[in-house]
Amino acid sequence: MSFNNKHWILGLICLSLNFSAVAQGDAEIGKLKTMGCMGCHGPTGNSFLPNFPALAGQPSSYIVKQIQDFKTAGRHNATMTGFALGINEADLNHIGAFYESQVKTPVIKNIPHLKTDSEKTALLTLGKKLYDNGNADTGQAACFVCHGSNGDALVDLGVPVLANQHPRYLISTLKEFKNRKRTNDGERVMRRIIDTMSDEQIEAVAYYSSYLVSTIEEKK
Repeated sequence: MSFNNKHWILGLICLSLNFSAVAQGDAEIGKLKTMGCMGCHGPTGNSFLPNFPALAGQPSSYIVKQIQDFKTAGRHNATMTGFALGINEADLNHIGAFYESQVKTPVIKNIPHLKTDSEKTALLTLGKKLYDNGNADTGQAACFVCHGSNGDALVDLGVPVLANQHPRYLISTLKEFKNRKRTNDGERVMRRIIDTMSDEQIEAVAYYSSYLVSTIEEKK
């Protein structure tokens, strides 16, 4: 493991000391509370369109934090803020428990803007290299440190699962961190990493990580 990755592990340990545990929710109650979410995120958290995030299988702690951030303007999205403000604090853990209990539908492995197999292979090879090893030349930490070698994220710290997430959503989210439209990453973890990455590298990591097969999903 490189020095850079050790640095990020230490950072995560510090982050964990400030991360409060999420109370256990009831998935059945949560299902009833997500009726208004189905239009974008689907009945089971498997969104219909690739620009909407898939919530199925995401850690409850991550779901709860994002809703809280939308409520308090820690994360900005006019549509989501409107929905979040209508959610009672008592229901947050139930909603998180529901989405965590759902199984994510595998993404279709396709990179439509690349025409040849060699181009697609080159992009995914770059994505794997950055995901597994980071980039010593720019100081980018390896993605697996937080998100796991198989997309099995550090769920106890509210880190999102990337496996089978829509690539288009991942790309737009990473770019939001880069241009500071999104700033709700604890200890500026994501912003520090994304600042070291080019658009091509962001795209490569997004496609590679979305194609990972999470063992968390396999166990459900």
